[in-house]
Formats: sequence, structure tokens, C-alpha cells
Amino acid sequence: MTVLDQPFSLKDAARVEAPGVGAHPFKEALARLAGGLAIVTCWQNGGPQGILVSSISGLSIDPPRYLFCVRREASVHDALVGSSLCGVSILSAEDEAEAQSFIDPALKGQRFKGPRWKIAPSHPPLLETGLSRATCLIEQVIDAGAHSILLVTAQTLGVRHGEPLLWFNRDLRRLHPGPGDRAGVPAGSG
Repeated sequence: MTVLDQPFSLKDAARVEAPGVGAHPFKEALARLAGGLAIVTCWQNGGPQGILVSSISGLSIDPPRYLFCVRREASVHDALVGSSLCGVSILSAEDEAEAQSFIDPALKGQRFKGPRWKIAPSHPPLLETGLSRATCLIEQVIDAGAHSILLVTAQTLGVRHGEPLLWFNRDLRRLHPGPGDRAGVPAGSG
């Protein structure tokens, strides 16, 4: 393990080496990290574009900011990086079919179809059935080698109740209540 005793910039990150950790074992380790999913959208040449991301995180509350990563090889990368606005729809368990359309290239023609999508030229496409949906200003794009890190600030926001759709071990998952499930337990009563 390499321990750094002083801050470093992304430029310095290439100098930090992890001897004995190859790409395949690290991919396997990351597959064990469960996370929420979002569809990030924009417009390109008059048509809606989007990507399913599991790398999304809330960055700050003030300003209301998300952070997510996009592979440079992704077909939507250049459209997102060249846009000033993007849509962020955090997926609910009901959105499994929408997620599949972004996972399986054979289902690409099903993207952005039906009444679940709010499509208007004045803002990026948003999935109405998501747990949350936001129109975001793309504030900063950070070069991170094979990926770009995007910092975006919510300009509009909508939320609804529901269960999340998760990504774990290269597959879509839903939450299953277990003995430790605290759903419905009032805050401070446990």
C-alpha cells in the first residue's frame, strides 16, 4: 500500500504505483462495489443522447452538485463534454427496462421512447419515473486519463419516493428488505 503524507494533484496520480495489482483483479474488486445508477443525457445534432453511469455521487449541497465519470471511448463522451447542460435521472427499481436499453446495444433503438421520458428541446431529456431528475449546468470537466470527470450543478430538480435500482457484480439489482431493514422506522427511534 502506498501512503501519501502530502496532498497531490491528478498530475501526480500517474506516479503513484500499486505493485502487484493488475487491471483484471482491480476490475473484479470494483464489481463488488454496489452503487446507484443514473442516466445522464444531453442533445447531439438535434437528437437525445445518454449514458448509464454507476459512478455518480453527490459532491456538495451548496452548490447542489453531482460528480460522475464517463469513459472517453463512450459514444456520448464528446457530446457531453461539448454540452453546457445535461440531464441526470437517478433510477428507481421501476426503471430496469430503461437501464437495459443503455446496457444492451441491441436495445439502443428503445432509448428515449414512451411517456416515461420528458423530451423538450429547451432542456436535456429527463426520465420522469426516476427517483430524482435534474437539469444540470456542466461546470467542469477534469481529464482523468481513460475517463473524464464531470462536475455538474443542478439548475432544476424533482424527486419522488421509490426503491433504487442498483449495479452490483456487473448486473442490475434491487434492494431486498432484510432483518436490518429500517424502512419505515422514524428517525431517532432505533
